Amino acid sequence: MGSNTKKQAPKAKTQATKTTKKTSRKAQEKSEPIVVAQIMGKWVGGGVEAVIMNYYRHIDRTKVRFDFICDEDSTNIPYEEIEKLGGKVILCPPYQKLPKYLKFLKQLFKEKKYAIVHSNINTLSVFPLYAAKKAGVLVRIAHSHSTSNPKEWKKNLLKNALRPFSKRYATDYFACSELAGRYLFGNKTFDKGEVKIIHNAIDVEKFKYDPEARKELRKEIGIKDSDFVIGHIGRFVEQKNHRFLIDIFAEVKKEKKNAKLVLVGQGPLREEIEEKVKNLGLEKDVFFLGQRSDTNKLYSVFDVFCLPSLYEGLPVVGVEAQANGVPCIFSNNITKETIYNNAVMLDYKDICKTLLNEKLIRKIANSNVFDIQKTVKDIQDYYLAKSKPTILHVVGSNVFSGLEKVAFGIIKNLGDSYNFIYVTKDGSIRQKLEEENIDFALIKSITPSEIKRVIKKYNPVLIHAHDYRASCMSAIAAGKTPVISHLHANPTWIKGVNKQSILYSICGRKIKKVLTVSDVIGEEFKLKNSFKNKIECVSNPFSAEEIVKKVTVDPNDKKYDICCVGRLEEPKDPFLFCEIVEELRKDFPKIKAVWVGEGPYRQEIEAIIKNKRLGENIELVGFQNNPYNYMAQSKVFVLPTKWEGFGLAVIESMALGLPVVVSGVGGLRFIVNDKCGRTCITNSDFLEAYKSINSNLHKYSDNALERVKELDNSRAYYRQIKAIYEK
Repeated sequence: MGSNTKKQAPKAKTQATKTTKKTSRKAQEKSEPIVVAQIMGKWVGGGVEAVIMNYYRHIDRTKVRFDFICDEDSTNIPYEEIEKLGGKVILCPPYQKLPKYLKFLKQLFKEKKYAIVHSNINTLSVFPLYAAKKAGVLVRIAHSHSTSNPKEWKKNLLKNALRPFSKRYATDYFACSELAGRYLFGNKTFDKGEVKIIHNAIDVEKFKYDPEARKELRKEIGIKDSDFVIGHIGRFVEQKNHRFLIDIFAEVKKEKKNAKLVLVGQGPLREEIEEKVKNLGLEKDVFFLGQRSDTNKLYSVFDVFCLPSLYEGLPVVGVEAQANGVPCIFSNNITKETIYNNAVMLDYKDICKTLLNEKLIRKIANSNVFDIQKTVKDIQDYYLAKSKPTILHVVGSNVFSGLEKVAFGIIKNLGDSYNFIYVTKDGSIRQKLEEENIDFALIKSITPSEIKRVIKKYNPVLIHAHDYRASCMSAIAAGKTPVISHLHANPTWIKGVNKQSILYSICGRKIKKVLTVSDVIGEEFKLKNSFKNKIECVSNPFSAEEIVKKVTVDPNDKKYDICCVGRLEEPKDPFLFCEIVEELRKDFPKIKAVWVGEGPYRQEIEAIIKNKRLGENIELVGFQNNPYNYMAQSKVFVLPTKWEGFGLAVIESMALGLPVVVSGVGGLRFIVNDKCGRTCITNSDFLEAYKSINSNLHKYSDNALERVKELDNSRAYYRQIKAIYEK
């Protein structure tokens, strides 16, 4: 059986490890399950408890185990089942005894060294999550299971007082529905995509209609086969609106003489409702069944399920009833996400009319949106990811290009070992992050104050900052958190002594490691002595096989003579690209070039194309999720860049058999040789190189494919990055 407060309370403080993440990592190495502390509040056998228990019954308990932290005045705790499933029940003082409550939880969290504390008590979550933060728990989840109703003004005084603090000590936000998420965490947080929706899911098979159960239970309750039964399952509390339900039933009874009402549940208002039923002379037609363990069978007894709640987050009974197929009538205060099969949402005045006049037909469930197997897998993966050490990737741009592609690759390939958060400004990158299912945090600007806010929320073990500004701002904001500065380019200012190079050197004192994509960057940095023994060249990850897989067009169908992939901004020099095409047009009047990429120079380049009448020769296709189709349907890749750290797009094009004509800058000098292409200095070099290669395309194309084999390094690259992280 379950333990009491004295047995469960920590007897003495123990020496904790430096971080709970070290503890979780050690546990994973031993194949031990991570332990999640589920804060349940006062357990009374309601919907929230049913939801969390349902998760625990179906989760892989070899990977995740629950400790249920419940108030000592709880009732109906299923001790035996919890312990049989490998869980524990720990009783604590109720939150009303706040000093004792906080002291107990803080000591408990320190003693148990939980990887995750998951609070399910809505606005009251601020208290246990405060204790969890003080105890050093790094992952603290606030879960919104409900909303509120203006009629419950006494409850709302406390709710409204605590709601502004709902995010203060939480690192992660869960909600059972959009309505519940917006209520507790606010519209801005929800719209930023920071609230994870976890539906109140069920075992659909368990709630299917059972005609035998209908017959047996009706006989047990004392209901005839011919009776019209309205059912309701829920605690006798203000929220569930039992008074109104009795009034509705009294009206229905006047016209449907065979109508019966079955009420399942317990609660403080039960006696009042029983008295109301008696006063209305309905005691022979209303059945109070109390708390039941066979509610999955009781849905089969009902002819209609009615839930006229004043408010709900996402009522699990509504989901269960629809899985059974019984017609459902909900008040329109319930979130619309509940509707998936056989339910209607009505204003109060229409509920009675619908019960009387509409033909109500049982309907087989036709959706698995709320299927427990899918939802539990989602939660389990989330827990496992969050129990790993957290690393922030801070990226200054809000678009998707070469630099961002590298960061995405690291996150995808090392996700089994680390929990990554991509930190960036809002922009087109957000859609790409969502498509790739990468966790992210949006900030207003790349400044120390904004980065500090994210550090405070996620408490990372490491910050991986990409390029100069993000590196400097992260170093200023990091405090004791180590920072890796990843340099993807070599702009001209690194070659001299100026404001930018001096600032980077000063910030370099707090940078633990500087990663460069080519040796050239380190060699050209004028103040490199500030980074003695810190600089390491990591190149860029590249897999020719992966590039080829992404092509979905016929590569023999060459639509373009020239292709370039890059941002329409200064480093890539799209102006020179236009000049090159204009000059080549003199010898190749029908030459066709495509530029794949978006950027701030778009309008200027469009104006040049128009003024020089290059519309038939240059096509701007903007940002493309799959630029490789354009590469594959081109003959030569041309990149007149002013500076380039590595040039990932260059070797990607070579993987598709494209010879390359590029500026002789940065790492491009070491990637491109005379067999697979040309490196150029002047405008005339580009013209001559293109003409020479165009006259012998097959030879250069074959050589490009051979050169790419020497550059393929993806597996070694991610091993190198992981080794750097572990240092």
